[in-house]
Amino acid sequence: MMRIFLLSFFLSFNLTAENSIEALEETLYKFWEARNKQDFEMIFFYESKIGAITGSSSENYFYEDPPPDLKSVVDYYSLVESDVKPSNVKIIQLSEKVYLTLYYLTGSYKYSNGKVNNEYKTRASNIWFYEDGGFKLYYKNFTNLKKELEPTDIIAYPMD
Repeated sequence: MMRIFLLSFFLSFNLTAENSIEALEETLYKFWEARNKQDFEMIFFYESKIGAITGSSSENYFYEDPPPDLKSVVDYYSLVESDVKPSNVKIIQLSEKVYLTLYYLTGSYKYSNGKVNNEYKTRASNIWFYEDGGFKLYYKNFTNLKKELEPTDIIAYPMD
């Protein structure tokens, strides 16, 4: 118990971010860096402590994730491996402490069932809350891209 308290204190002291679009973009890259390294403490720091919603448009589901603890983060994230990088990031501030991130992830991904995709390409959307001195990931949705598609900038809807 003392270890978790010290870890929480250390992370919150050292990872305090300002509430801004620029700080969230930096957080987004740090989150995926932590995922790629399987840095469970950092992943836990960025997870919303009230739980989360996870969805996959390509598999047609949404899951309600319970509030995480370090053990649940280790249990899940030790089953998946990634070497992905975000690109074409767009961040929209929805309210004072709520943000939407839209971006692509490309690289390699090993799913919890053991399947490996070395040409992983997905469109991602997240909702982040700014709380406890940093950004916490509350909502995550992923849509796999067809092999022939490439990440593109977000543009205005064509009206032609």
